[in-house]
Amino acid sequence: MNLPLRISLILALCWITTGVKAGILLDKSIVEFSDGGTPRQDIWVINDDTENAYVKIQVLEVLNPGTGEETRDEVTDPDNISFVATPSKLVIPPKGRKLVRLVNLAPIGEERVYRVNFTPILPPLEEEEGATVRVVIAYQVLALIHPESPVEDLQVSRQGDTLKFHNKGNSYVLLGGGSQCDAQGNNCEDLPARRLYAGNEWQVTLPYTDTPANYSITNFKGGRKETIQ
Repeated sequence: MNLPLRISLILALCWITTGVKAGILLDKSIVEFSDGGTPRQDIWVINDDTENAYVKIQVLEVLNPGTGEETRDEVTDPDNISFVATPSKLVIPPKGRKLVRLVNLAPIGEERVYRVNFTPILPPLEEEEGATVRVVIAYQVLALIHPESPVEDLQVSRQGDTLKFHNKGNSYVLLGGGSQCDAQGNNCEDLPARRLYAGNEWQVTLPYTDTPANYSITNFKGGRKETIQ
């Protein structure tokens, strides 16, 4: 499910006994860039711990997003960098915060998608500390670069309990807040959510065959609610 999420990855190195937790927070989970807008977005990284926080920032370009062929490739080639995060490493004092700037370097063209990892780096354990549990909570920011001329073309079809979506536009569509109730308007059930990128197709199996389904649809224009018969 591609919804805005603050916590996107939990890495646990488990032995036994006392827990040690690296406490960082981000003030955003999604940033968007559009034609005519600023090519940069800032994210505050906050250290909620009582010790220094060491954080590594890694940019991944998402190719074929939302498909079975999706890949996430780290952006490292200095001759072909189209999106950067600076700085790439942070040392944040206890209860302090530092700024990371995300910059789109390439001209606005087709829709592009990036993921930016913010991973705390723990210092090595001292031998006298003995067995312990170390939990590292990493965060991932979704960065969306809108196309030059966004066009929405979301095709929706239904047959019985099968609901099909096809994004034929050139920009993402976020489907969320879905629900369907029985014929008496009771026993309502939540429907799954998904972000459909350009060209993506998605199918939902509904709990009822004879009542409408409701979804909230969000894209570059904003949000709206739709009832699908």
